[in-house]
Amino acid sequence: MEETKGQGKETERLLRLLEEEQNLDGEALSRLLALQKLDKLKLIAENTMDVVCLHHPSDGQYLYASPSTERIMGYTSDDLKGKVPFDFIHPEQYSKLLKNVSNSSVGFSSMPEKLELKFRTKHHGYQWFEGYTKPIFDKKGNVLLVLSCTRNIQDRKLAELERKEKEIIQQNLLLSSILFEKKKHIIKKIEHRILEVEPDTRKELSSILCHIQETMNLDEDWEDFMMHYKKVHPDFYSKLSTHYPNLSQKDMKHLAFIKIGMTSSDVSRIMMVKKESLRVIRNRLKKKLGLSVSEDLISFVQRL
Repeated sequence: MEETKGQGKETERLLRLLEEEQNLDGEALSRLLALQKLDKLKLIAENTMDVVCLHHPSDGQYLYASPSTERIMGYTSDDLKGKVPFDFIHPEQYSKLLKNVSNSSVGFSSMPEKLELKFRTKHHGYQWFEGYTKPIFDKKGNVLLVLSCTRNIQDRKLAELERKEKEIIQQNLLLSSILFEKKKHIIKKIEHRILEVEPDTRKELSSILCHIQETMNLDEDWEDFMMHYKKVHPDFYSKLSTHYPNLSQKDMKHLAFIKIGMTSSDVSRIMMVKKESLRVIRNRLKKKLGLSVSEDLISFVQRL
């Protein structure tokens, strides 16, 4: 069998043995591992998802790196000779790692603290890793070696950061939509008051109102709302437009408010309608969306 790139020798030995023996049950496989004297620690080290390293306790130099290091970080043992973790960590996180390594090198024996740090990989730049360091003692209680164990959490961290960003945008959307509708309400009230004044002064006041509207930038506020909204729910409006072309702009706005988690009270206040009227509006919306009266509009919108 041709050796698979990146596989360790012990793994290759096991694979060759398993090719020769078909349909091994648990007991037979256990005997095979014992008889062939496979180095099980090496087998584990070759296939672990963690980067396991041993370091000198005084300066943190790499003394050993598990074979998984090359697969996960791109570095061979030769790449790490004479190097220390600080050669790879993001500069902004030196102090965080220094404290952790210092605790390990003096022999603190409490449960190791897990850290999330950015390390420079060989081929993909800085990526997020989670890990810990732990002292290994000799019989006299002195720190002989420092063990480090790290795992790549880049995908998880990016997802977490994206989720937090979306939460912040969602909160800002809620606030901006409330402010936007309040501005509109104020403008409407001023317009009604202008209609009550004498015709001679009405024209001048209307001109002033135009200036106020420009200053308040209502259109820009809505466009800004939509820009941020599409970051959080990129396909929402396109799905609605494609599948439900009979929805009005007001309907779309109403559904957008539901999608970002506004309560019925919030929507009533923003749309300036009573709760009883909101129920009627939502029943009409259900008809446009092809939902029955018993179906829940909010659950339907959240699934979109």
